[in-house]
Amino acid sequence: MNDLGGQTLYELLDVPPTATHLAIQRAYERARALYGPESLASYSLLEPDEAAAVSARLEEARRVLLDPDARSRYDARIRPEGEQERRSAREPLAQEPRTRPAPAADIQPAEGSPWTGALLRQVREARGLEIQQVSEKTKLTRQQIQNVEEGRLEELPPRPYLRGVVLSIAGALGLDGPEVARSYLEGVRPAPPGPGRACATAFPRTDRGPPRW
Repeated sequence: MNDLGGQTLYELLDVPPTATHLAIQRAYERARALYGPESLASYSLLEPDEAAAVSARLEEARRVLLDPDARSRYDARIRPEGEQERRSAREPLAQEPRTRPAPAADIQPAEGSPWTGALLRQVREARGLEIQQVSEKTKLTRQQIQNVEEGRLEELPPRPYLRGVVLSIAGALGLDGPEVARSYLEGVRPAPPGPGRACATAFPRTDRGPPRW
């Protein structure tokens, strides 16, 4: 971590300039775990002012490289002079996709509609998170998260427990947990009893003959 000022943000995170959003997120988390304020390496190897400088530089990398617009401006600033002209003369390299995932903040239910598992999955993907990362944050299993995202009603827990599951997922995604959980539950209807399962409101059988007293 020497010569922080002379490193690009990509070099700081040890990723190439072509790295994906997810690769940058993971690299930041690794670097933060290694050099963050609570890290043993940071405490034992760096002076307080050096540790503070590293922490600030890492936060700059996260803020710039995980924001598409800020990253584009940064790339233009660090690109060697004349490279843009040379690239435009060649066949374009790794162009941006024409359609980008909507920013997480723009993903909301339609007016009058509840939050759904599909919308929660869109937010997760927009934030560059994998199910395993959400699982580690919430202590929920991957299967529980997938059941919520895919709306597998027959696999979901009872409503009181389901509220806690959705609340945890929404919190990990930076959403308003109580509101998302309330809305999600409004859109969930109990699954009908499957074959061989008794329904709580089923009428009693009448083929057993008169009662024995």
